[in-house]
Order: sequence, then structure tokens, then C-alpha cells
Amino acid sequence: MTGFALLFLAAAGAYGMSRWLRLPVIPFLLGAGWLLSVAGHTPADAGLRGIGELGLTFLVFASGVELNPARFAQQRRPVFWVASVQFLCVGLIGFGLTRAMGFDGRAALYLGLGLSASSTLVVVRHLKQRQQMFEPFGRTVTGVLLLQDVAMILAIVAMSRLDEGSAAMVRGVGGAALLGAFAFGGNRFVMPRLIRWLGTEDEPLLLTVLGVLFGFAGLAVALELPMVAGAFFAGFALASTPTNGVTRGLIGSLSDFFLAVTFTAIGALIQVPDAVTVWRALVLAGLVFLVTPPLVTVIAEWKGLTSRTAIESGLLLAQTSEFTLVLALSGLSMGHIDTGLFTLLALTTAITITLTPFIATDAVTWRLLHYHPVLRRIDPAGAPSGHVLVLGFGSGGMWMIKPLLAKGMSVMVVDDDPAIIGQLTRAAIPCLRGDGSDARVLAKAGAREARLILASMRRVEDAVKVLRFAPGVPTAVRVFEQTDAGRVRQCGGIPILNSEAAADMVMEWIEKCDPKHARPS
Repeated sequence: MTGFALLFLAAAGAYGMSRWLRLPVIPFLLGAGWLLSVAGHTPADAGLRGIGELGLTFLVFASGVELNPARFAQQRRPVFWVASVQFLCVGLIGFGLTRAMGFDGRAALYLGLGLSASSTLVVVRHLKQRQQMFEPFGRTVTGVLLLQDVAMILAIVAMSRLDEGSAAMVRGVGGAALLGAFAFGGNRFVMPRLIRWLGTEDEPLLLTVLGVLFGFAGLAVALELPMVAGAFFAGFALASTPTNGVTRGLIGSLSDFFLAVTFTAIGALIQVPDAVTVWRALVLAGLVFLVTPPLVTVIAEWKGLTSRTAIESGLLLAQTSEFTLVLALSGLSMGHIDTGLFTLLALTTAITITLTPFIATDAVTWRLLHYHPVLRRIDPAGAPSGHVLVLGFGSGGMWMIKPLLAKGMSVMVVDDDPAIIGQLTRAAIPCLRGDGSDARVLAKAGAREARLILASMRRVEDAVKVLRFAPGVPTAVRVFEQTDAGRVRQCGGIPILNSEAAADMVMEWIEKCDPKHARPS
């Protein structure tokens, strides 16, 4: 019991240190568990594996709750292509690289699969902290995570029957597919109605959520599948709206508890790494960082995402997953891998997760955006003047453009979507492909010489950059919150709160700012 008590105390201390330093918590938890192990104050390995497997099962359940497929319905094509290409390419490259390092086929297979998927736990928390869950790239990334998590569940099921032959592996994958079908039915038809019927009482809702978790776990056991497969599909069954919102509120504190205890227990299973293991972990982490961002960027932009959102998606997906640890624990329990290989996978995961908050930032995105082969050719020479500059065209931009053109105004549109630029070019409307908050793009578009600027941008931070770049130009900014409207006013802009503002409202504002185009009395 002393070992378990010390494990909980170490987890609490790691959490406090992480909060104090404002750094990702998972590496601190792994480190705390490792230090306990070195000091010889942990439960037996079997007990640690049991805690790790139970905790990961619950965390996988919590991750599944976040992956509502309705969120990325409009991004189906980029989601499918990014998820498939990243999973296959990174996995194959990882397999080849580890074979070249001298690992046998089975070990290389575990390592390749461990590198192939990204962390739902880390990515979703990052998106929530930055309030980007519902931006296009946020929706795309969560869709990619869902498909990759399903692929990892199938891989874990198949690897758990590796010694039983191909027929057993196929039966296992078929059982997982059946469990997924039950979850899909629950997601679409059962759980939303059940949650509405139960009302707002916490006790019956919590019992229902736990009942779904244990029910799917029982089905997984009956189908001779790993319990983690049942947990993930239970979470997916509860991922529909409004079910997921209720579920997240009920299991939030439990998720934090299991996160702390689980990764501390996994850290205690890590052996003291030698120089070769550390070097190999750095090489594998480097593979993830060097391959994932450009690969995701190219595929995402090819399938319709803008340059900036494609780069952001690639940076945010550049880490290994909690499923890497599930796979490693499963392989360790079955004797497929030894403690050294488990340590290598855990160390690689710790490195990539630790660096994600420092890599997936606006600063890194902008730096990479400047090297884009299309956008880097922007030359500020020959910028227009005396025009209305429209930043961010989007799907409803034409209602803004037509009244301006009808009044004989000179218009320049800036958008980063190649499809929109093609549409505007065919309509003979002056346009420029690029990000409307990039100073080079603003210079090329003549922002400081513009008569008016209409900024329809998703993030108020981007609009603030525009206001700072062209402080003397009247600028209307589309905003969604009162707090954002206040920030725009402080920077000298004019907020338009309703994103569905009518063209007449915009034209009235234009006429007020520009008497030359006032309506005749």
C-alpha cells in the first residue's frame, strides 16, 4: 500500500510542478514515476501494468467522447486523406528506419505503429486552450484523430493475436468492426435520445455514462478483444451532440485523476535508458517532427485547406499518441517486446508530447508560411491605392463584393483559399492569394493606401495585426463576441458583431466613412 500511496503523491507533485512551470504535464508524470522506480518505492510491475492499463482505458474512453464526427462533416476529404497518408507513410518510414537500426521484424512493427498516430489527448487540450476546436483546421485535426484512433484500435487488436495466426487476427478485427458498428448506432440514434430523456440530474446521467463504458468493455471481453477497444467505442457512442457536452462535464475530474495516476505508473515501468536508447528515441522523435508537418501540409492543402491551416494542422499532429503507450503496454504484457523497447516507445512519446506546445504555435506557423513556394514570391512592388480591401472572402463574400462593384468602387480581395482565388479570377475581380494578417501580403495589397478595409477573419488576433499595420485606414472587423468587439475598438477598428450582417448595413457604414459614395437624397 505504501507504494501506491507514494505513486499518488508523486502524481500530485508532478501536476503541481507542471502548473507552476506552465509546461505539459505528461513528461512530469512520467519523470515522477521513473524517479520512484529508481528509488525502489513502487508497487510490483504487475500492479503498475494493471494501473496503467486501467487508466489508459479510461483516458481512451475520454478521448473518444471528444471525437464527434459531425464536427468535420464538411472536411471529409482532407480528413480521410491526411489521416490515411500520415498513418501509412509515417508507419512505413518508421518500420524501415528501425529495421535499419537493427531491430527484428516484430519490434520494428511495434515501433512503426507506435509512430504512426497522433495524440488525441494532447491535441484536443491544445485546441481547447486556444479556443480553436471549431476552426477549419481544428475540425480537420479532430477528424484525423478519430480515423487514426480507429486504425490504432484495429492494429492493437491484430497485434494482440499475432501469435495465433492470420485467421485469428482477421476475427479480432471483425469483432472490433462489429463493436464499432454498435457504437455508431449509439452515436446516431440511441444516446442523444437517452440523454434528453434523462434530463439534467447528474446522478442518473453519470450512472448512464459509466454504464455505457462498462457495457462496451463487457462486449469487448465477450468478443475476446482488448478492453481498450470497448472503452474507445463507448466514448465514440457518447460523442454526438449534446451527449458529448454532458459527458465531458461528468467525467472531467475523473479524466484528470486517471491522467495523473496512469502516466506516473507508466513512468515507473521505464528502465534507466542507456545512451543508445536515448539516441534512438531522439532519432524517432526527429522522424515524427521532420516527416509529419510537411506531409500533412502538402496533403491538406492539396485537398482544399488554406496554406496556413494546413501548416497548423501538420505542426499540431507532430507527436505520438497515448495509443502508442497502449500498444507498448499490450506488447509488454504479452511478451512481444521487452522493457527496453517499451522504454524506447515511452521516451519517444514523452519527447514529442513535451515539444508539441513549443512547435504548434503561431510564431512557427508564420515562419514556415514565409517559405511557402507560392506565398514567398509575393512582391510588395506595384501595390494598388484608393481601393476597398477585403480580407477573407469565405463562402459568403460575394454579398459584400457585389454592392461595392455596383457603386463603381475599386476592390482588392485577399484570401488564402486557392479555390476562392480561382473563382475571383474567373470573375475578373482583383485578388491576391495569401494570409490577410501577413505584413507582406498587406503591403502587396496596398493596405496602407486603401480607402477602406473590410476584415472578415476567424481570429481577432489577425484583425488586430491589420489594424496595427494600417492604423489610419477605416477598418471594419467581423467579430463574434463582445469581448472581441471591445478589443477591436481599442485598436481603432469598427466591430461588426453579427457575422450574418446584411449588405445594406455594410454599405451604410461605407457611405458614412466615404461621402463620395453616399446614396442620393
